[in-house]
Amino acid sequence: MTDVQRRRVPWFGIILIIIGVALLIHRFGVYHIEFSYILWSVVMIYGAVAVVRGFSGSQTGRVFFGTVLFLYGLYFLLRTTEYVELRGHMFIPATFIITGFAFIMMFLNNPREWTFLVPAAILVGFGAIYILSDTGFLSPWDVRENVRLYWPVALILIGVAILFRRRIHSHKEDHLVETGAPSSTPDVR
Repeated sequence: MTDVQRRRVPWFGIILIIIGVALLIHRFGVYHIEFSYILWSVVMIYGAVAVVRGFSGSQTGRVFFGTVLFLYGLYFLLRTTEYVELRGHMFIPATFIITGFAFIMMFLNNPREWTFLVPAAILVGFGAIYILSDTGFLSPWDVRENVRLYWPVALILIGVAILFRRRIHSHKEDHLVETGAPSSTPDVR
């Protein structure tokens, strides 16, 4: 067993212990707590740990999925506790916003990858527009009509971001070849 494996914290085991203790406390009537409070709190903690590990290891995938887990845990915890009124139809706009924030976190993990901001802006924008429409700040009919007319703009922006990202990476590779510096991408043969 390596030193790194010995230092890893078995999070899944800790989560199972916490859930088991909370369920026993509830069964014996010591304290009334709903299982959904525990579940969504654990999902949030697991997501936060994944984000921290992703930032420490520069792993954008882990940052993305950790952010998604954390924000979905927060969404469902707020919905369960009823501190904030979150109706069922708010799930789709919340999904847009949660995914957009996950892209923002990926950008924060690696600021050179500015192309993550394009889908982030599109997703957060769509989610915010639908929430504003639902709350009455914008006319739902106008929002639907504008989305129906202008959704191809999102495709254009994503395509432009992909082209710029590819162009930036190819310029970096050309510069590395000219200077004789080792490439940062693995050589797959």
